[in-house]
Amino acid sequence: WALAGLDSGPDSAIVGRPCKAQLLSPIPELLLDETYHRYSYRGELLARSVSEVVGYQLTDIQRAGMERYKNGPKGWAARGAAIHKVLEHHLKGEPCVHDEMWEPWIEPLLDEALFNRIQLHACEYRLVDEARSMGGSFDFLVELDEPGSSGLMVLGDLKTVSSAQALKRRKPATAQLGAYLGMLQQHHPDLRVDQCVTVVSGPEGCRVIREDPEDCRAAWEDIWARYELDQPDF
Repeated sequence: WALAGLDSGPDSAIVGRPCKAQLLSPIPELLLDETYHRYSYRGELLARSVSEVVGYQLTDIQRAGMERYKNGPKGWAARGAAIHKVLEHHLKGEPCVHDEMWEPWIEPLLDEALFNRIQLHACEYRLVDEARSMGGSFDFLVELDEPGSSGLMVLGDLKTVSSAQALKRRKPATAQLGAYLGMLQQHHPDLRVDQCVTVVSGPEGCRVIREDPEDCRAAWEDIWARYELDQPDF
């Protein structure tokens, strides 16, 4: 079947699912410049993002390696953008066109039991910690509607990898999820999060790593403390 205005030829596919949604309201005056990945809040540019803080200890060799495989039609930036877009539309119950090249990643991701019966509360949601002049965006907040785990609130981050070996090796986004959890609770103090998950999407496979929210918070505060100590005094 086809969608108006969307290519449905041999190089694309369409996915979608019905989904109940009770979405969190966006934080007013929080903006993201997609081109430069810079956040601003109430008209002021924020000094940093969660990703910058979490990755500040990467070596020059690690950064060079990431840059080497970033660009191009099969680079990790294109892969991540395509698969994040598909998951976002899937969670919202909207159809989405995607390049057939990513089908080995998308099929197991959308078949993941975590996403079977859920109520969506947030997707690609932007957050700010004004005191730390920091912005960030998490991938999803869902409430499970499965027997035995009904009402379980899950905060999640999606990571994509290039191979089956990387799928097995990929570590969870522990500190990153802890940062999102802290900022989320600043703006929605009555919101309960029961579990943090890193969803790792690879070719022909998907892996869900579950963690205790308090462990994620502790990991984040540890990284923030080290990051803050390394900042120059002005």
